Amino acid sequence: MWFKNAGAGQSEREHQSHPRTHVRYKTASRPLKKFFGKFNLDVISPGLVEWFKVARSADVSPASVNRDMAVFRYMMNFAIRQGYLLGNPVSGVRFLDEGPGIMRVVSHEEEQKYLKAASMLLRDFATVILETGMRPGEVFTIRKENVHLSKQYLFVPIGKTKYARRNVPLTEGVVELLKRRLAEAEGPYLFPHRHDPNKPLTTLKKAHEEALRKAEIKTRFRIYDLRHTFGSRTAMAGVDLATLKELMGHSQISMTMRYVHPTPEHKRQAVNKLEQFNVEQVFALYENREGVPTKAPTVANQQQNQVF
Repeated sequence: MWFKNAGAGQSEREHQSHPRTHVRYKTASRPLKKFFGKFNLDVISPGLVEWFKVARSADVSPASVNRDMAVFRYMMNFAIRQGYLLGNPVSGVRFLDEGPGIMRVVSHEEEQKYLKAASMLLRDFATVILETGMRPGEVFTIRKENVHLSKQYLFVPIGKTKYARRNVPLTEGVVELLKRRLAEAEGPYLFPHRHDPNKPLTTLKKAHEEALRKAEIKTRFRIYDLRHTFGSRTAMAGVDLATLKELMGHSQISMTMRYVHPTPEHKRQAVNKLEQFNVEQVFALYENREGVPTKAPTVANQQQNQVF
């Protein structure tokens, strides 16, 4: 019985300012309850946790397994505070190596199809991410007082690190979009919960899946991939990594590098630029001091110069 209600109310109280964290904990608790619910607390050992880790790995990604493990560690710490346990069985278990993860960059053609098929709510939400690079959770929790349209920026007051708390510059399109949502908002949030305007929206997964289906996009992408797309497009537009790091709210440039994915066309353009640069430099070598170009060297002349 304890496990069925373990930490539910405590989590909701502790994460009032981070409602998506509570939702994630609630979601992760389901497979945990299914696996560990039949065991007494005093028999849950690191070995049993390892067993869960292996079994769960067959169904979900390493990142998802680690999120479940983190939630279980939170639940066991709660049991310790309540006096049911002396030690946390998760503490002796290594988390899985998540690797760099899979990142998908959405093409402009896919973007147009997706936005056309999306509902107005999803279209607004996706547009903000595509044009600002904000995390989905940051967009869900945009509050009225943090939007400064006259100066074309909004403030992100909450984040995992101090770098996530930042001013986000806005494009003209996002300014108009937020202006409309400000006028329509009944509560403090610009993307409010459907049933309570005083709470933020926490998911648009169903609307996203429906838009992908209607748009007939064969290679699927996640909502978070819209943030990856912003990072890649911004880098390809020539923005330096130090600035991109600040825009995306990263603590290190090494993290920003994970979001940079030049398209094949962009890489071809880069090689063409190098080729043009090399040609211009060779011709510059054969210009006289007055700037009058001379005859470009032939391959034979270049070989002869190399011999002598």
